[in-house]
Amino acid sequence: MKRFYPYFGYLVQVKSTYLAGIAAGLVFAVASGFGMPMLVKTVFPVIFNSTSRVEEVRAVLLEQRGPEEADAMLERAFPGEAESLKSSAKVRQWITERVGPEKAGMTLLIGACALIPIVALIRGLAGFLNVYFITAAGLHVLREIQQSVFVKLQRLPLGFFSGRKTGDLISRVITDSNMLQGVVTTISNDLIKQPLTLIAALSYLGWESWQSRESFFLLACLLSIPIAVMPVRLLGKRLMRKAAAMQREAGDNSAILAETLGATREIRAFNLEEMMGKRFLDGIGRWTKFHLKVIKYRYLSPPLIEMISAAVVAVALGYAASNGFSLEKFLPLVIALYMCYDPMKKLGEIHNRLKQGEASLDRLEVILKAEEGVTDPVNPVKIAKVEGRVSFEGLSFSYGETPTLGGINLTVPAGQVVAMVGPTGAGKTTFASMIPRFYDPTSGRILLDDVDLKDLRLRDLRDHITIVPQEAVLFSGTIFENIRLGRMNASEEEVKEAARLAHAHEFIIAQPQGYETQVGERGAQLSGGQKQRISIARAFLKNAPVLILDEATSALDADTESKIQEELADLTKGRTTFIIAHRFSTIRIADRILVFDGGQIVGDGTFQELEANNGLFRSLLERQQH
Repeated sequence: MKRFYPYFGYLVQVKSTYLAGIAAGLVFAVASGFGMPMLVKTVFPVIFNSTSRVEEVRAVLLEQRGPEEADAMLERAFPGEAESLKSSAKVRQWITERVGPEKAGMTLLIGACALIPIVALIRGLAGFLNVYFITAAGLHVLREIQQSVFVKLQRLPLGFFSGRKTGDLISRVITDSNMLQGVVTTISNDLIKQPLTLIAALSYLGWESWQSRESFFLLACLLSIPIAVMPVRLLGKRLMRKAAAMQREAGDNSAILAETLGATREIRAFNLEEMMGKRFLDGIGRWTKFHLKVIKYRYLSPPLIEMISAAVVAVALGYAASNGFSLEKFLPLVIALYMCYDPMKKLGEIHNRLKQGEASLDRLEVILKAEEGVTDPVNPVKIAKVEGRVSFEGLSFSYGETPTLGGINLTVPAGQVVAMVGPTGAGKTTFASMIPRFYDPTSGRILLDDVDLKDLRLRDLRDHITIVPQEAVLFSGTIFENIRLGRMNASEEEVKEAARLAHAHEFIIAQPQGYETQVGERGAQLSGGQKQRISIARAFLKNAPVLILDEATSALDADTESKIQEELADLTKGRTTFIIAHRFSTIRIADRILVFDGGQIVGDGTFQELEANNGLFRSLLERQQH
């Protein structure tokens, strides 16, 4: 339970709602554990007239023996009931004085019967308010947990996502967050309500035992509680293991579903429908198997506790019958005893849900406790006006123990256009990714206008950098909204001017709704060239001094590529530009070309200089030409 304590902080913002739910739960607990057996004890004898018959005996004894001897004889005849009989007599006398002897019996009967729905109303209303307020607080907690996980995912380094399935991460955010929310609110509520119900019922039994020694035996029956706890603990351990496996399978199935929905064309093109269907069906089968195990271990403890309860009640029933207990006296004691075991059964369920919640918490804390890696400085530096000069001093980087870049020293003057070429895996993309601090150097540093990037706030740094990716990424929404992502406070005219600079205005106004046209998920309603022009328009709108082009035309056909090259040439003017080049057609606009190989810069010069003096560059160029 201690592992969940930090997450109870989410309840602070809704403490009034949560406390209202707890208060209602307390009323429900008292009404159940103490009120129900007391109701049975006081009301049923009145309804079935057994109390009035005893009162008749008391009246005869009062007349013959006097009050002191009459009460003593009643105490011996009806152990523990003398006080209630006296109270009942006073109530009957009070009613008789007001309505007369003829109507007293009926009035008492109606009043006794009316107590049943009144107690039921109090108990039912308290139960409803308890569930309603706890659920309201729970929804807030769920929102906060999911928001915390989502925000943390935005801050984690890109390396965290390497090798992780998107569907599994989605499952953690949604399914596992729901499970944790249930622990924080519903279970914490039951951990207050159920023990109090147990205490209320025990209080009634203790009170009855104090009044009547014969009832003390029923308290001894509660010694069976430890016996009921043992299977609950054993089942809980197994439940946690199966719940963890079930959650893993749910994540894997979500990953298969996300993968399938993201590659519908490829699946049909290669006739993979049957294979993907079998993968998903096998995953569902494994999930079903583990789910049934969870259901078995979760719901096996309540019947075990109920069986123990029934055995105890049977023993108590036999004892009561052999010792001359009346039904009126025995019934409230059995109800109180049952009210002791019902919370025990619920607490057993809570124990199982805690174990299931621990399995979900393990999966969530993989995200919540992951090191962010790239963080803001404690005392960030502000740059009044960024010119765009970028320097690399002794730059090295490794993915784990695998070196990717080593000992790079380089200065790129403001406004220079630099292209990076080299074989696959040479380190070009990693090198460019370190400029916006997607990764931090293992050693060395990067400076922007002589300021270490680590001394700048991430938000400030990235405000000065624009990235045009290899494949344009559009978000669900309109064309206008997607362009304005470059600068959220841009006016309508500024957005349209950026579109004109990217030569996108003409095709946009030709759309059915113009700039208000919905682009669909990941821009599915637009062609590759149109999506790339919107991405370039976004870059024009941002107007940052540093630009990174991750081969922004390699995914396009030759005709579209040649047209977009003009926009890219305009975009690089006056900006410090880094071009990750896969096609050599894009590097002719560069002032300078860096040749990467094995994480080192093995060539640095103009196109003509490298063609004449660098063997690797000539080799790469010849492959492109052939």
